[in-house]
Amino acid sequence: MIKFFRKIRYNLMETGKTAKYFKYAIGEIILVMIGILLALQINTWNNNKQEAKLEQQYINRLITELKEDAIYYNKKSNQFAEISNAIFNVQQFWLNDNLIIEDSLKFWDDFRTASGSGPWYKQPVIWTQLVQSGELKLLKNQFLIESLFKHYAEVKSVADNFNEYPTQTTNDARKVVANSLADSDYMLTPYNKRNRIPPKLWYEKIRLNKKEYQAVFLREGIIAGLHISHMKTLATSAEETVILLEKNLETND
Repeated sequence: MIKFFRKIRYNLMETGKTAKYFKYAIGEIILVMIGILLALQINTWNNNKQEAKLEQQYINRLITELKEDAIYYNKKSNQFAEISNAIFNVQQFWLNDNLIIEDSLKFWDDFRTASGSGPWYKQPVIWTQLVQSGELKLLKNQFLIESLFKHYAEVKSVADNFNEYPTQTTNDARKVVANSLADSDYMLTPYNKRNRIPPKLWYEKIRLNKKEYQAVFLREGIIAGLHISHMKTLATSAEETVILLEKNLETND
């Protein structure tokens, strides 16, 4: 094709048709430019199509992860509620002047549960990948991006707060539980050979040192009560963010 156009130019020059030659040359340049612009336009269209596809993939993955997070936060809320109830039950025993344990097994279960929950924060895999890889720019909806930042900032704030004071309190509570059994080989006995409840001396120790245990479990109870609502708030935030993501998918379809 190039040889064909070159031959035409040579013929025009040899026959002295200079004006026609320049017109032809200009036309040929215009055709080349149009071809380049079309190629760039097609390349841009292909890139936009690929980015739109990647955006939808990321949004679907975010939806899946956030739905799992919402379930997880609701479970953690229930767990903190169990801790709060267990602490209430144990505190009722210490508030009773007679200090009579009516159900030894239930008291032991409540005592262990009252020691609290460990760190619960899970690093968001998809969101972290989006931010660290620089592919956050694939999300075109600015309001959606701001909503995601707001949600994950709230999660991190609650988690950071928990990792400071509450985690220390939980560690203290677990030390109290461990120390209460320091004079017994109960926890060292293999699980399948261990009695369901500790020896009687353990219950006596709990009676004698009730002030020490009360102080720690009171702190743990306050933390559990606060985090019942914190976890519900995070679950609601995750669910609302899912709704925004799903609406964004419907808009782009």
